[in-house]
Amino acid sequence: MWDDERAPLSDREMEIVRLVATGATNQQIAWQLGISVNTVKVHLRNIYGKLHVASRTEATMVAVREGWVDVPGAAEEEEEEAETAPPSSPLPSLESPPPVSLAKRIGLAVALLLTVALLFLPSLLAGQASEQENPIDMVFPTPISGSPTDRWRTRAQMPTPRNGLAVAAHDGLIFAIGGVSNEGVTGRVEVYDPASDAWSTRRSKPTPVGFVSAAVIGDKIYVPGGIDAQRTPRSVLEIYDPAANSWTQGAPLPVPLGAYGLAVFEDQIYLLGGLDDEGYTDLVLRYDPQADEWQTLTPLDKARGFVGAATVGGRIYVAGGYDDEREFNDLAAFEPDSGTWTLLAPMAQRRGGLALVAVRDYLYAIGGGMTGYLAFNERYDTRVDLWSHIGTPVEGQWRGLGAAFVHPNIYAIGGWNNGNLSANESYQALFQILVPVSP
Repeated sequence: MWDDERAPLSDREMEIVRLVATGATNQQIAWQLGISVNTVKVHLRNIYGKLHVASRTEATMVAVREGWVDVPGAAEEEEEEAETAPPSSPLPSLESPPPVSLAKRIGLAVALLLTVALLFLPSLLAGQASEQENPIDMVFPTPISGSPTDRWRTRAQMPTPRNGLAVAAHDGLIFAIGGVSNEGVTGRVEVYDPASDAWSTRRSKPTPVGFVSAAVIGDKIYVPGGIDAQRTPRSVLEIYDPAANSWTQGAPLPVPLGAYGLAVFEDQIYLLGGLDDEGYTDLVLRYDPQADEWQTLTPLDKARGFVGAATVGGRIYVAGGYDDEREFNDLAAFEPDSGTWTLLAPMAQRRGGLALVAVRDYLYAIGGGMTGYLAFNERYDTRVDLWSHIGTPVEGQWRGLGAAFVHPNIYAIGGWNNGNLSANESYQALFQILVPVSP
């Protein structure tokens, strides 16, 4: 019988449990359901937690006991259990041979894994040896070919699950500031160290706000505006000094704003779009830290908030967004020197609440999904005006996350997907090629 202490499984989790019970590998499950291997792993972790189990075998035993799957040789459960178990559906075909016992399937799977390990172990060892012998290290952009999620890795989870937070990289550390947690709007500051894969806590932001962004100039982190617990946009500019672990204030915004895009160009901060007291706006502002003053620039082509913004070369790029009715897949480039806007190739999917990260000549559009379902992230090559797909560790809606680049990885943190997330997912945006050196 279903234990009330166990959280019910979603339809997708039920599909995966049923496939696990057939002896399918993560790769087979991913292929059958059209999702990534990394997504299968995330679902399995959630399944184990909901079923209070620690392995595929234990999950299979629960599935058999609850009547979710039909395993040859297993006796039918008592009539009462059969009536109350969740309805079962035919298992998707994996083009496998006729079913055999569970024990034999597990044995075959283990044997297959050992065979694969023996086949590839020599080449792996050779690769390790060559890596130690090659001192020249050159960095290139990651190719898109191959598995779309093989460069995503789950890291230590953020202590406070939240969305609408500001994320910024400074001196090799990643700062997660403010946002909306399960307890409400917060000013909490948590810092992630990629080198140790560990989090620590710093002094909280004086004004708790959500739907906010951060920009780094020199040794300071600038956090303008945001939306407070009363759902009111704020005009405050608060500046964090990581060395002193202290906050100060700068000149306030000309108008209260939250849910904007933020980018840095030539040591000045550009704030784009957002939500003010009257609704979504096309406003574009520039802040000069030296003069401590704001200036109004050429507006966006339309009013919208929850955009992604990043700088590559001499242009500031703005992607996606939301205007309370629909999401956008637009990409536009702003040239600060001339004040002109240029429309570019749109994204494949509409994205509101995304994070946009620049790495070399590329833009990475991660997450989004105010209204639609997203099954992948996207990468844009600024040199050829072309988008391509990359995988995602979170499917469906992954909005209100923050992201930052610390060589060689992009770190996507927090966000919302049927609840606040403590996610900390890294994507290897750059990789190393080791060039042999002749003795």
